[in-house]
Amino acid sequence: MAMPVILFVMLLADAGLGNSLVRTSRTNDPAWHMCFWLSVGLGIVGAAGVALLSPLVAFFLSEPRLTPMLATLAAIIPLQTFTMVPGACLQKEARFGTIAATEIVAMCTSLGAAVALAIAGSGVWALVWQQIVFYAVRLTLTLTCSPYRPRLMFDLHDAWEHVIFGRNLLGMSLISSASRSLENLVIGKVNGAGPVGVYAMAFQFARLPFMLVTGPLQYSLYPHVAAIREDRAQLTALFVLLTRVLAMVLLPAVGLVAVASEPTFTLLLSHKWVHAAPVFALIAPAAALQPVTAIVGTFLMALGRTDVQIRLAAQFAVVWIAGLTMSVWYGLEAVAMTYSVCALLFSAWSLRICLPLLDCSFASYARLFMWPMALTVVAMIGYRVLSSPEADHNALNVGIAMTLALIVTVIALLVQRRALVAALTMSAANSPHSV
Repeated sequence: MAMPVILFVMLLADAGLGNSLVRTSRTNDPAWHMCFWLSVGLGIVGAAGVALLSPLVAFFLSEPRLTPMLATLAAIIPLQTFTMVPGACLQKEARFGTIAATEIVAMCTSLGAAVALAIAGSGVWALVWQQIVFYAVRLTLTLTCSPYRPRLMFDLHDAWEHVIFGRNLLGMSLISSASRSLENLVIGKVNGAGPVGVYAMAFQFARLPFMLVTGPLQYSLYPHVAAIREDRAQLTALFVLLTRVLAMVLLPAVGLVAVASEPTFTLLLSHKWVHAAPVFALIAPAAALQPVTAIVGTFLMALGRTDVQIRLAAQFAVVWIAGLTMSVWYGLEAVAMTYSVCALLFSAWSLRICLPLLDCSFASYARLFMWPMALTVVAMIGYRVLSSPEADHNALNVGIAMTLALIVTVIALLVQRRALVAALTMSAANSPHSV
């Protein structure tokens, strides 16, 4: 009950300043320092606001124990914002090993503290202190490892560009969060709590390609793209290369999971979640395409075009909520189908706006999907031929789907090997850093 409040305030306090700083040189010290103090100030104000309003939140939710818990958890908000600019410096210098080690040490330390406090009888407070220890240890290690050191420099003019950039990123995050909350609310209101759980599980699976592949790739790729943003030829070549590779990896994987959704959900989540399988199968077209097209956002951020991103995010939210309100009365399958249609049509429209900014035509971009899509369809037909309809053959069917996905990916790589080699060679020749 406490954490959604904390996470929402942390979202507001983040403000996207760190992402903006990654695009700039560290020689521009005044901007870095001003952004540091801005983020610190936002964190302190956010923490004070949560602490002061905690009695009202506890009263509204009819849970008196929330008051001290929220007031204590408020400490993690400034701990997070203190970390933002030093962490951006590590990201800019591509010290991802240091970042990963920091996260792992902080996680292990906080888990150890939580277990020790739970054994000592602290109850739910073990989880509260787990959060505080995690953010405190991460801040300490980040400040120790980062070359950035804050200085007392205050000039908002130096940071104004970053404030505008961060404002747009914050707007996108708020739109995305509001859209997800509203869709759960609408489905729950019309269909009840059970369908909300089924819908949420199907969409959790649909978001896995982004969480496991595209998200980490964007985080590590962003500093490199920001560094070469003035070289449009290299920028375009890198964008085409990454899109080609993501399409070859993600389209077959999502397509085969979709066609084998029932045995996959039954095997991994038990039979009670089997109703989420057909919902996921209908979401799959969007689930396959969106993690590939999401890489466009990384390049637009590097170019400073967050204004385009927030405008498109708002437009898609309006389109999707309109589609949701019309389809929710006909069941979850209708909602899933409507989401895929909205996502695919809007992606085509938004790409026509974004691709010219990257010097890439829509026709050449669409051709990148030709072989992965064709091979994925063939593999899905092959799965239908090879799979067993018997209920106790779920493991076998999932194994067939995984094998076909791997085979299709390898074939797609071989078919397009010349284009990949040419793109890799061009990227290596034009850049002093590896991607």
